[in-house]
Amino acid sequence: MMRTLALVLESTFKNLDQRIEERWTAGNLSHGFWRTGAIPKLTPVDTMREYGFWQGKAVLENGLAGQVSVALIGGHTRMGIFLPNRLMEGEVSIAGCNATYGESLTDAMAKAHDGQPASIIRRAGGETLFDRIFTEPPFSAEWLLRCTQDIAAQSILENHLAWRVIDLWESAMRTIMSRQSHDLGIVIQSTKSLPPIVTEAMPLTLQDAYEIQPGRWVTIAAQAITDPAEDLDIREIEVRLQRLLPDYGITIQKDASR
Repeated sequence: MMRTLALVLESTFKNLDQRIEERWTAGNLSHGFWRTGAIPKLTPVDTMREYGFWQGKAVLENGLAGQVSVALIGGHTRMGIFLPNRLMEGEVSIAGCNATYGESLTDAMAKAHDGQPASIIRRAGGETLFDRIFTEPPFSAEWLLRCTQDIAAQSILENHLAWRVIDLWESAMRTIMSRQSHDLGIVIQSTKSLPPIVTEAMPLTLQDAYEIQPGRWVTIAAQAITDPAEDLDIREIEVRLQRLLPDYGITIQKDASR
């Protein structure tokens, strides 16, 4: 049955809302980046969805805000991330994100999604826009027209759109966190992936996790301190983690800068 393009777009964006919400509530079951608060939650905002526009906003640190914008118009579909210029200052070294020592955070952010620079990088007011343009299926005009007649085609579009939006946001946030963990990270070694309960029992934020070999995990954490009295030294954090998770073989690298 033929459906109007407006109905296809509204249904596609409703699916995107749901996928983002699921990502936030369930998170990555191994690492829990969204669940622990390391990845700021995207909250959809009201836009003219029937015309192909979608936006999601997130509260970042120190009252700053970020935004993801989508223009699903077929043949020239655009997905952009807006981030405060204050987050773009300084130098960054990122492992696994095609960044090198001395590379600016703006350059690293531009390539964080797939290693290729964003189509457009532009400063506008107090924000930097990282804009990507997609013309190939399922973001082509032909595919969008096909979605009005084929529900399977729409499902493919929905899956690709959700993955792109979520990965663009996660990649951007992980790039920022990589800078933070390089400077301030607590390097926790364990035999298993740390469960999200860690962030409930201690003032810690889990920023990243890697299984570097079977039975050997490295987790980057930072103290989430709202009260100076909660500031813990490395040894105390190690002892408390060992008590909380006695079967995880937890040790902490004493000098995270090495």
